[in-house]
Amino acid sequence: MNEIERLQKNFSLIRRSVGWTAQEFADKIGVSKMTISNIETSRYPLTKLQYIAIRSVLDAEIARNKDETEMLATLLDMLVDHPENYEPEEKDELIQKAQLISPSILAGTATRKEASKEWMKIAGTICAASLTFLATNPHLVREIGSWIYKATASKKK
Repeated sequence: MNEIERLQKNFSLIRRSVGWTAQEFADKIGVSKMTISNIETSRYPLTKLQYIAIRSVLDAEIARNKDETEMLATLLDMLVDHPENYEPEEKDELIQKAQLISPSILAGTATRKEASKEWMKIAGTICAASLTFLATNPHLVREIGSWIYKATASKKK
């Protein structure tokens, strides 16, 4: 799956995490609310031009409001740009937490900054738990290292 497909697959969550309604996002990229709905439901594939417009708006928002958009930046990295850098279990849990937190932004019960900071705390806890697991299981790390060594050594022959 390429970046365009990944953005389309996760577009609804990404849009909600920035705190914009479908109409607000549509206005920002110059399309109709129906186009946003069609993108979110995968009725039509996201075009390269739409992808560029969406990323430009999101990247500009991150640049303008760094302290309010940590969750957005991390979601884009995790779901669109570098999904290979995240464990599937971590990704699933972080998506679930984002789905729980992002509606509070749209409802106005939490600011984007508050929601982003709370989600980043959760993300830190989840990632720390994975590192703790590895740190408390050195035999696992040793076994993985041994396996990697054997796999690469046998290819050198």
